[in-house]
Amino acid sequence: MFENIMKFFNKLRKKEEKVAPNSKEAAKERLHLVLMQDRANVSADFLELMKQEIIEVIKKYIDIDEGAIDVRLTNKENEDGTNGAPALYANIPILNIKNEARKMEKKQEDVKENKQEESKNKENKKDIKQEEKGKETETKNQEDKIEKKDEMHKDQIENEEKSEDKEEEKKEENTDSENKQDIAEEKETKEELNQNKK
Repeated sequence: MFENIMKFFNKLRKKEEKVAPNSKEAAKERLHLVLMQDRANVSADFLELMKQEIIEVIKKYIDIDEGAIDVRLTNKENEDGTNGAPALYANIPILNIKNEARKMEKKQEDVKENKQEESKNKENKKDIKQEEKGKETETKNQEDKIEKKDEMHKDQIENEEKSEDKEEEKKEENTDSENKQDIAEEKETKEELNQNKK
């Protein structure tokens, strides 16, 4: 803010230095000012009132040399060198920037930094939530895989048990049929023996 004010006043000083300070030019400029004031219906009192209000506003932010202030109406030159619209010229020497102005600038910077920090925190929270959701999804997927593996393993064990049971049943059937055969053979043998004895 201070830099902008300084640039404004520096531009005004440069324009003032360009004007040749001879009496003919000064008289001509005064005549233009009188004509401008007359055309713009601006009296010397009005110009003084405007000057005081400008000073009061500027004094809130900087210390100025009130005795060296120069506020006046001038003609703005057009590009072709002719006189154009009236312009307000103010040369206000600055002595010092007040601490309140610096404090205000610092507060504005602090507010800006706080807003930036808050937005970063919000982004971080969003990132954390997304990570947590991703982890939850990954955990759930892993649990689902484990459950599927467990179910497959149970099914495999059940199938193995069923096949083992079937094999045992077949073995028992084979054993029973072999036993029956053995018993039948024994009976035949006994009958043959009994017949041979007779």
